[in-house]
Amino acid sequence: MKTTVAIKNAITMLSLLFIPFLSYSSAYWMEVTGSGKAGEKVTVQLIYGNIDDFGIRHRQSGKELKLAGEFSFSLIDPAGKKTVLKLDQKSDCWETTFTPKDKGTYRILGINNSHPVVDRSATGGENVLPVDYLCSQYLVGAAQGLSDPMQFLDITISKENKSIMVQAFQNNKPAKAKSKLRVFNPENWEKELVLDEKGTAVFSPTMKGMYIIRLDWVDPKSGNYKGTAYTSIRHRCNYCLFIE
Repeated sequence: MKTTVAIKNAITMLSLLFIPFLSYSSAYWMEVTGSGKAGEKVTVQLIYGNIDDFGIRHRQSGKELKLAGEFSFSLIDPAGKKTVLKLDQKSDCWETTFTPKDKGTYRILGINNSHPVVDRSATGGENVLPVDYLCSQYLVGAAQGLSDPMQFLDITISKENKSIMVQAFQNNKPAKAKSKLRVFNPENWEKELVLDEKGTAVFSPTMKGMYIIRLDWVDPKSGNYKGTAYTSIRHRCNYCLFIE
């Protein structure tokens, strides 16, 4: 069974956007599947759906899935070369593929900076312009160490025995000391991590499944986007780690 799981080498990435990550609430996530071998195709799917009380994910279609196509994806190979990934819409997801040529760590990154302003003016709240980043990695052979940042907000990880070393970045530099990360375990219990002076933190997974590591940063800059004024820009990066 363990061999089968290793061959699958499946990684699932969930991005929490404006919708809370609770049972039955809907959200976007990405699934990356392949053999873990060089020269064999890897499939990347961006999905919109919901998670029930048992942690089971259900795919949905409709307007929200169509809007998922506004995400831009790229692949960073072990040598640092960046390739744009073009996603095509399927009946229940957006999909693309790539074929790794060499051993090492392949990073899959996504960004959506075309979300509409979250308008809270009707309830007296402040309007926020959201920008969302996705990231994860696909391994061929042995894993490499922590990677360099490739987007404005970025997260990389490396495994140290049974612990996970997390490196958070903002604008190509380590995130500020004492900044906080939020880690959601497969049962959606939340743990807070505080970054050190190098922008790193460590945690130990306690069960198998998907862990979401989140970094938020709010830019107080105001503006107007598509006719709607906003008072700040909320940047959010979600990294998914799948523990077998």
